[in-house]
Amino acid sequence: MKANLTRFNTLLLILLPALITGGLLIFAGNLSDGLRLGFLSLPGVAFIYLAISQQIIYWYILSVIWWFIAWLDALLRSSTWFLFNSDNEAYFIIEAIANTNQQETWEFLQLHLNTIAIVVLALMTLLTVYSFLAFKLIKAKHFNQLWDSRIYRSCIILLILLTVTSYLMKPSRNVHPVVFWSDYQTKIQDFQNRIKQHKDVHHQWDLSAKQNLVLTTSAHVKQTHVLVLSESLTSLNLGVCGYPRNTTPELAKKIDQLRIFCNAFSPSPSTINALRVLLTESPASEHDQYSPESILAYARAAGYKIYWLSNQDDSYLSSLFGSYADKAVYKNTRSGRSSTSLDETLIPVYQQALADPNPKKLIILHLIGAHPNYQERYPIVFNKFSSDSNDAVERDLKDRNIDPWIRSLRNDYDNVMLYQDSLLVKFLETLQADHKPDFRSFTMVSDHGNEVGHEIDYAGHSPNTKAGYQVPVMMWYDKIPVTGVNKDKTLNTAELDNNLMHIMGLKDKSAPPQSYWLDDNYHFTPEANWPYWKNKS
Repeated sequence: MKANLTRFNTLLLILLPALITGGLLIFAGNLSDGLRLGFLSLPGVAFIYLAISQQIIYWYILSVIWWFIAWLDALLRSSTWFLFNSDNEAYFIIEAIANTNQQETWEFLQLHLNTIAIVVLALMTLLTVYSFLAFKLIKAKHFNQLWDSRIYRSCIILLILLTVTSYLMKPSRNVHPVVFWSDYQTKIQDFQNRIKQHKDVHHQWDLSAKQNLVLTTSAHVKQTHVLVLSESLTSLNLGVCGYPRNTTPELAKKIDQLRIFCNAFSPSPSTINALRVLLTESPASEHDQYSPESILAYARAAGYKIYWLSNQDDSYLSSLFGSYADKAVYKNTRSGRSSTSLDETLIPVYQQALADPNPKKLIILHLIGAHPNYQERYPIVFNKFSSDSNDAVERDLKDRNIDPWIRSLRNDYDNVMLYQDSLLVKFLETLQADHKPDFRSFTMVSDHGNEVGHEIDYAGHSPNTKAGYQVPVMMWYDKIPVTGVNKDKTLNTAELDNNLMHIMGLKDKSAPPQSYWLDDNYHFTPEANWPYWKNKS
């Protein structure tokens, strides 16, 4: 028993620096990167072993340097989580660093010099204490005792395999301090370059709008227009569109007020490419090129105050669209799949935007919608669908031999739909409750869809299946002529900007004659690579 305890204490003392390295980031709030960072730091254990077994000075020095860098790196990455509950790559952090010049950096260092010195001194003291204890207490024979034990030898082999795997796998390798901070510098430089480029794009938007804007009679009245850009919603999972599960009970109550289209298609299965086409005149085949025209610029030229209220952390969209708005608010401080911010966090800032006395407002809500990870996109109260549901959807998935994990994700996805249903109606009713004598409209479109076991055994963004593109479109405005659900009319969401301009009473004098979504004679004009999921560009 005593020998086992000694072995355990030896192993714990050897692994303690790696546990501190990964544990700090895990405690701060980033579990996945913390685990990866802990395993990536494990080669430092080899330096401890070499220092103790060979008792050569440079191994001691190398060991101390390794763990100092590892702890300092973990501390730097954890700092933004402690201070802002955000990862280092959040838009507002990248923006702040990118917009800080050398003089401001020097002033910051001077202001916080004492704090920085105390932190570095504490780090060095902790490392000194650890190194003294480790090098004094651990002897070469203790390593032999660990290796002689079958259990501890298995643990050591497992740790070696996990370390090697971490260095071989790209997602883990990208967390390594050398790779991470090199990429971080590149991201800051890219951001600075993109901001400069987007300023030129914005200037071109303004020029085009100034030259081509035509105001109709209706454009002169007071107006408030709300555009909801949701994320990863496919109409295939909407109850009002015929989905077997009742994922839209609240929207069903609004059928006599709304016009809902179930057969709309996004020109792209990814957010950035889709929104560039939806909000500018870029055709889908040229989504990688900047359009000289945008609905945001036409709205500004017509006297609108533009709000960009976002629950996504995307530096590209923020610099292209958010920075153009008169007021931009970002409620999400974590990027991509790691985000846990619910879309309801936008409600207070949305209410403030509606209360703005400006006579003309365009309020754009950019939701995180059903962006994977689905289970992070809804509160527990909306956890209605599960494997216990045993309904038509669950039976269909089983009959088609869809993997249990994908079936579980479908349940989470449908719970997101249920939550989005409640939220969209709340956004609509908040707008309708504003009884100011102005003209109001509400438009919702998803940037693209998601495949969640609809055609293939897969969940997520999908350029290869119809579900990756098929999205809902919802419209309401004062005295809308037609309401109800349309499951047949095929829409191209690339025409969003033209349709919204039409509702706002704005025209582009250089645009060819066209029909609009609510017209009886609307003609679906897809992009060149239609059907998109079969003819990917």
